[in-house]
Amino acid sequence: MPAAKLNLPPIEKGATYKHSLIWKDGTGVLMDLVDCQAKMQVREAVESDIVLIELSTSNGRITIIPVEGKIDLYVSDEDSSILETVGGVYDLEIYHPNGETTRLIEGKIIFKPEVTR
Repeated sequence: MPAAKLNLPPIEKGATYKHSLIWKDGTGVLMDLVDCQAKMQVREAVESDIVLIELSTSNGRITIIPVEGKIDLYVSDEDSSILETVGGVYDLEIYHPNGETTRLIEGKIIFKPEVTR
C-alpha cells in the first residue's frame, strides 16, 4: 500500500504541537499497532541530507496507543522555537515487530513564525 498524501497542520514556532492520527484498514478496522515503533523526519526537500526535526517513539515525540490504532505526534514549545526554516516535506514510517516497515503518510508541513519572543 503506498503512503497516503497528507499535509499536516502547521507547527507554530514557540508553541506546543500535538496532532493525532488513527490508522484503519480499507474496511474501517483499526490497525494492529501492538509492539510497533514509528519515526518521522522533516527535511527541506526529499533530497536534503539535513533533518530539520525528527519525531520517533525512541525520542518521545511519537506515542502509539495500539488498541486505539492511534499515533500521537508531539513537539515541545522549546523544540518548535528553534526550527529555522519555513517548513519542508516528511514521511511517517511504522516499524512492525515482524520486521516489516510501512510508510503510512507523506506530505508537506509548514513552520509558522513566532511574533512574540
